Amino acid sequence: MKIRGLVATIALALSFLGAPASEAKNQPADIFSSKSISQITITVSGKSAGKIAHAPKTSVPARFAISNDSGSLKFENLPVDFHLKGTSTLRQNPSLISSRPSLRVKFHQDGAVKLPFLGKSLTLNSMTQDQSKIHEYTAYKLYNAMGVPAPRVGYAKVTVVIGGRSYDKGLFAIIEPYDDAFLQRHFESRTQHLYEPCSHWTDVTRPGTSKGTDTCDNAVFEVKEGWKKVPNKLDLRALSSIQKLTDNSQWWTAMDRYTDRDEFIRMWAVENFVSAWDSYSGAIINNYYLRSDSMGVFTMLPTGADETFEYNFKMDATAIGYPLIYDNFQIQTKGRGIMFTRCLNYKPCRNQYLDTLRTVKEKAASMKLKAKVDQIGSMLNGTPTWGQLAVKNWIDMKSNDVDALLMKYGR
Repeated sequence: MKIRGLVATIALALSFLGAPASEAKNQPADIFSSKSISQITITVSGKSAGKIAHAPKTSVPARFAISNDSGSLKFENLPVDFHLKGTSTLRQNPSLISSRPSLRVKFHQDGAVKLPFLGKSLTLNSMTQDQSKIHEYTAYKLYNAMGVPAPRVGYAKVTVVIGGRSYDKGLFAIIEPYDDAFLQRHFESRTQHLYEPCSHWTDVTRPGTSKGTDTCDNAVFEVKEGWKKVPNKLDLRALSSIQKLTDNSQWWTAMDRYTDRDEFIRMWAVENFVSAWDSYSGAIINNYYLRSDSMGVFTMLPTGADETFEYNFKMDATAIGYPLIYDNFQIQTKGRGIMFTRCLNYKPCRNQYLDTLRTVKEKAASMKLKAKVDQIGSMLNGTPTWGQLAVKNWIDMKSNDVDALLMKYGR
């Protein structure tokens, strides 16, 4: 028995020694490391680059490579589908050569052969609206710490090779996408649907919410996951319908049936703490996902956290403005998400929201969020920047705002 055990141990050791170096070393989770910046190269043909310039969100074939300085991450020549993402940056200039738009790559999953990544795709944000480069990293850290499923964030320097010529595009944030791999990791229950609004100012009560197919061509909400198995939006129709209940206590009970009510409130509390004005509880009713399980119970997920830590607004106001982000494009007062504003107007929900704000403030302190800001800032810049200091000051300011708000309502 001892000899057989020794032989088995030696065989196991030899199997590791015989494995290719890339397989033994590669740690895909290091894509989201806060200790190193990855190097990514995306290679496309000149023809494909021209096609993207005319239709930025049309996928073209490409090759993908990623590595880091420590050697724990190295994959080369991976086949991907590649397209641009974003709104304002694409309107200004979608060229891969003369611009640096945000990017998305989708990895080929060929039958039983699975690429060694954590999901189907990666989003590379150019952070053109986040000069600090740390808003998404910091905000999503806090969301996750509060039990709100949110992406992990890493960083990479990106090079695009077009027709054999290299173009250095600089630093990008790697944002974990909401796909079936993410959903399986965060939820024990089966996902029925994952929805994303098709435009700004899209609430669940918008006309046509539960109509259309899975794309935005003829719909208010796009179905990102689940349409093939469940090709309808009956769950979304139910969530929309309960917003028509005029009795607040009935609405509150119905929200408990059709949503993870506590999770919704936790998400709104974090949105307000980080001042995510471009969010569901912000002024644009934007940048959120809705995930339903097989029982039709919804969870809300955040996205677009680059627009945080900059524009302050009252955390208990049912209408707020949003900043001058483009010339002649500013609104002083706009209603917020209907479920959030109804929460503010119904005392049991408002009290829970206020208590959750206190928890967010305490969580930011206990998880040493400001120290994490220093850590990621040091990795990116070496020395503190004004953006890094601004985020730390914001955390202190919002903590004081929470204390004032709790005092206002006697909490």
